Amino acid sequence: MRVLVTGGAGYIGSVVTEKLIAEGHEAIVYDNLAKGHRQAVARAAQFIQGDIRDYDVLRAVLVEQEIEAVIHLAADSLVGESVTEPAKY
Repeated sequence: MRVLVTGGAGYIGSVVTEKLIAEGHEAIVYDNLAKGHRQAVARAAQFIQGDIRDYDVLRAVLVEQEIEAVIHLAADSLVGESVTEPAKY
């Protein structure tokens, strides 16, 4: 199955991506690298740098990559920031 993992360069997303690949799935990581790290992405995964808020780019990726499933893990996730900027969260 071709699975898009949004936030796949983050801690949880990178582990989920590795598990998908180990189970025989094709994982495509979609991340803007605002909180994630490129080096966290499994070598066997395709990486696309993009932001989930960019509708046109995200839609094109879903269509062009023939995505069959999405695991959505992209998020702002900094505790300190969530306290100082609660409206963002």
